[in-house]
Amino acid sequence: MLFTLDTNCIIDLEQNTPFAPPIRELIAAHRAGTASVAIPSIAASELQRGGAYLSHFDEFLARLASAGLDGLPLIQAIAYWGISFYGQGYWANEAMVDLEKNIHQVLHPEIEFDLAIFCHARGIDMNTATPDRRWRNAKCDTQALWSHIHHKRECFVTRDGNFLKATKLPALARLGAKQILLPHDAARLVEPAA
Repeated sequence: MLFTLDTNCIIDLEQNTPFAPPIRELIAAHRAGTASVAIPSIAASELQRGGAYLSHFDEFLARLASAGLDGLPLIQAIAYWGISFYGQGYWANEAMVDLEKNIHQVLHPEIEFDLAIFCHARGIDMNTATPDRRWRNAKCDTQALWSHIHHKRECFVTRDGNFLKATKLPALARLGAKQILLPHDAARLVEPAA
């Protein structure tokens, strides 16, 4: 089984939340060779707990190591100037962007896909050092699921309620997400049959 862990899974491991034990089960299955668990590289571009963004990709790798995720494969997303780290993303073709737009429309229909349109609609100066946090968060969410679908993985693991809404799951499955599950539900997929 091919699992993808979202950013919240990293946070759960760091904070040892109640979601951490089933995530550790998935990691143990990966290390035992009975499952494949990957992390979207776009998670490095998310807002960090301290309210800032990482400056170097190596900081993200150190964060993964401290959470017990070292050595897990990273799956790439589409590269975006000002968001992605150098060497951590694909140049996109039209089909890749079409899939991204479709995912974005399901996950964040209230946020314009294009940053310039988003900023114009809200009177935000687009010439700031980094894109608006709300827009960037929507972009990272979309890219995490895009990388999961693009890499043909089978189970996206998250506790983010936006991904798990009953109104969104069918549309995301049609786009290729297959299963989107909470950590404890995902861990059941790697438990030995009784």
